[in-house]
Amino acid sequence: MGLEQRLNELEARVNNLERKFNSEMEVDLLRKELSQPVDRSAEDIEQALKIIGIGAGPRDMAKNFRRYLYEGKR
Repeated sequence: MGLEQRLNELEARVNNLERKFNSEMEVDLLRKELSQPVDRSAEDIEQALKIIGIGAGPRDMAKNFRRYLYEGKR
């Protein structure tokens, strides 16, 4: 396969991908979707908080952050 033929094939693939994924339209659709509020149930929120461990530390992180971060590491 010659270099020119390979280049033509690559250009055709790029053109096909550009037609398939119009980046401006995709970005607009994504912005619209992300601007909508997420519909989460109370159970979804509770499960997410359990996964990331929220509520496991002291109530006031700003006041106790050193103790919280370094407790048991000295």
